[in-house]
Amino acid sequence: MSHKKMILIMSSALVIGLLTGCGTGAKTNGSSEGIKTENPRENEIAANFLSNIETKEDKHTIIVKYKVKNISGKVQKLTFSSGLEADFIVYDQAGKKVKQYSDDVMSTQVMKEILLENNQEISKEFTISDFTNGHYKIEVFLTAKEEEAKAVTDLIVKNSFSKGSGKLVGLIDNHTVEIDIDGIKTAFQLTEEAQQQYKSLKEGAHVSFVYKENEHEQKVIEKFEVEPK
Repeated sequence: MSHKKMILIMSSALVIGLLTGCGTGAKTNGSSEGIKTENPRENEIAANFLSNIETKEDKHTIIVKYKVKNISGKVQKLTFSSGLEADFIVYDQAGKKVKQYSDDVMSTQVMKEILLENNQEISKEFTISDFTNGHYKIEVFLTAKEEEAKAVTDLIVKNSFSKGSGKLVGLIDNHTVEIDIDGIKTAFQLTEEAQQQYKSLKEGAHVSFVYKENEHEQKVIEKFEVEPK
């Protein structure tokens, strides 16, 4: 009888031990699942919109197309504090800002809300001119309170203006000037704006200018870069 009681007590202890072990294991798993290593709110914001930029060079202008698509699976509200719904900034290779769209345009200060359906897009198009040839970086973004949806890409300008500088030799005729560039005398045609600027320049002075080549492969100075007095 005592032997049977001993077996019964040992069996009960074993069952209690197993139950206690199972309970402890369940609690540990629950704590692990409760720990979040990522911020779901940030991930949700990042996944709400898909933005992209397309750029195209057309003669002496750059056309920038910017699109933002709602990919959140639900309606998204965008709140704008002015009529300017999108903006862009262009940087040169050194990272210096050379142009910002909002610096050159006037916009109405009116609150505006847009409800963007799932898979619906916002499209904006910008035209950039007067950029000299070179490598730049452009970032375009929404001005909405809730989301910027920023997109960044390289901007390579090949068919616009070039910069030049040299010693002003003098006029060849009313619309042609000669400039000494590193010991080489080069003839440049002058636009009407450059002709007017030339009147205030002195022969022998060092001048900086922007120019392009026309269809006859003639170099044409668009304007002299005159420093403000």
